[in-house]
This record gives sequence, structure tokens and C-alpha cells, in this order.
Amino acid sequence: MAEQHITRAPRRDLTKYRVTFAAAVIGLAGAGWMFQAAYEQHIKVLQIGDDTGQRLQMRGLNHDQEGAEHEQR
Repeated sequence: MAEQHITRAPRRDLTKYRVTFAAAVIGLAGAGWMFQAAYEQHIKVLQIGDDTGQRLQMRGLNHDQEGAEHEQR
């Protein structure tokens, strides 16, 4: 009876490590997917800003400004 308990414990521990490792891999894959989605959204926002700047420039409304204007202190 004692031998049965001893032989089952390592298998159970190994299963716990496998489950933990699988959960970590799934978590990393999910984080990678989230970073990729955020990067794609960032690129879309930059493209929208570029398009808006080009339209303003065509209409003569941007006055050749680079960045925001700040008050002199």
C-alpha cells in the first residue's frame, strides 16, 4: 500500500507542473496577442493623424507647425 502512494505522488506532481506550464504558455500567447492588437491599433491611429495632417495642409490650415504651440513663460 505504501509503494502505491509513493509511485503515484511523482506522477501527480508532474501533472501539476504540466498544467502550470501549459497555463503559463497560454498566458504568454494571450499577452502576445494583446500586444499585437495594441500595436495594430496604434498604427491605425498614426495613419489617421497623418491623413488628417495632409488634409489640413491641402486646405492651408496647418501653417507649417511642428508639434503643439506653447506659451512663452
